[in-house]
Amino acid sequence: MIPEPIRQAILMLKEQGRPLREISRALKVSRNTVRRVLRDRPRPQGASEDPRLEAIAEQLPALFRDCKGNAVRIQEILKAEHGFDIPYSTLTRLIRERTELRAPKRRRGTYTFDPGEDHVQLRHMLSRRANLL
Repeated sequence: MIPEPIRQAILMLKEQGRPLREISRALKVSRNTVRRVLRDRPRPQGASEDPRLEAIAEQLPALFRDCKGNAVRIQEILKAEHGFDIPYSTLTRLIRERTELRAPKRRRGTYTFDPGEDHVQLRHMLSRRANLL
């Protein structure tokens, strides 16, 4: 739990435009703590994301269908035809979250190890399996 005075100081320094590293050094907290406080801060009512993202989200279903799910191709079309230069990571986030065109990534398996076991045994098991195939 981060004390409230530290939390308030982080928010105040960020509003002044200070970089994360400077804030963390001044308050003697880690940069991850600063990031966590900034990520969890309450957003004012009516504050929304970039309105261009809304316009892109409206066009995504048709582009996704036309490009057969190829996000790189969607990015190229958005830049060339519509003038939207959107980072790839933002585009894939929009595809996953806003339009729900692509299912979120799922883990394939879970490995549990007893005390004293480690990933070396897993590597051995996998190599034996590969030899059997």
